[in-house]
Amino acid sequence: MLLAPSDPRLTYYAPQPVDRSQPAVRLERFPRSAYDAVRHQIGPLANLRSSSGCAVMLRTDSPWVELRLEGLRHHQCVPVGVACEVLASGEEMGKCGNGEMGDLPSSPISPFPPSPSFPQGLETFASADLRECESSAAVRFGTGIERGAEAALVMLWLPLISTCRVVGVEVAGDSVVAPVEPPEPAWLAIGDSLTQGFNVQCPTQCWVHRLMRRWMMPAWNLGVAGVTIEPKVFEWALSSRRWKLVTIALGSNHAWHEENVATVGDRAAEMAELALSGGHERVVWLLPSYKPCEEGKGPHEFAGVPLNLETGQRVRRVRELLRERLAQYAPDLEVVGDLAPRSPRYYPDGLHPFAIGFARYADNLARALGGE
Repeated sequence: MLLAPSDPRLTYYAPQPVDRSQPAVRLERFPRSAYDAVRHQIGPLANLRSSSGCAVMLRTDSPWVELRLEGLRHHQCVPVGVACEVLASGEEMGKCGNGEMGDLPSSPISPFPPSPSFPQGLETFASADLRECESSAAVRFGTGIERGAEAALVMLWLPLISTCRVVGVEVAGDSVVAPVEPPEPAWLAIGDSLTQGFNVQCPTQCWVHRLMRRWMMPAWNLGVAGVTIEPKVFEWALSSRRWKLVTIALGSNHAWHEENVATVGDRAAEMAELALSGGHERVVWLLPSYKPCEEGKGPHEFAGVPLNLETGQRVRRVRELLRERLAQYAPDLEVVGDLAPRSPRYYPDGLHPFAIGFARYADNLARALGGE
């Protein structure tokens, strides 16, 4: 039984409204204003269209589900995939803030739980590498649900970097299928390629998703690979609601050219003031992470950008400029650094870690926000 995008039994988790009238739908994260802000920047412009952190959701007792995609385009040469999460019957995902799934602290000094605390009954399945598929793909997952059992919540997470449109979801014939209430996002994750999940094959391996599950805090992943500190790209999201947590992981892309280093302080101040004006419960700036080129190690270039000691020195300067400029906003703005592993072995392309590096990043951030 194929459920078309217009079927009301399918629920979409995405920052932007989904036009169900189309035969294939794109789960968009950004409005037109964000595209206009980077219209002359080819890299960020393409990455705005990715459906990072977006999912198709349904409740079903089907022993398998098949996600059908079209318009599949790949923007990186490392493996890319989709994921399926199945939450056992009787459980609900994303009630954070309603007193049902771990209310978050209202004070900047209150800790988040540092250790994993995933919902009971959550199972995760990852797809094979989709780079061999161009234009269209049908990805089938076994759900582990027995026929006749109570329907479970199924979440199908789209690729982090590659772009695509959803054609529909197929389930076994005569299966129970029902819509679900989409989780209310409580965490706004702003950032560049590291936030978006560059180098991670399975969407659930990104550090944002790892912590979303650990904290049971639904998130909007607004990571945009290649973007510099561009407040106009994110101001719509910061003003859309009062967030329990806002993380800003921007600044790394100012290090690739000397002329951009000089702008990082003023851009960061503008971004910080915008974020702090929204009355959000907690705002945290995550400083640019370690790069092997700071030690003269790793690949010599990435996408035509030299990764030499000179570049590494600019990375350090940007990091210190951010730390100095953002200090004036304490304690309302927290500044956290040294989150990524400090070993070149974690960085196959010289900039982005393997999935295990994202796991270390998530662990370190959990400890930092927990005050340990």
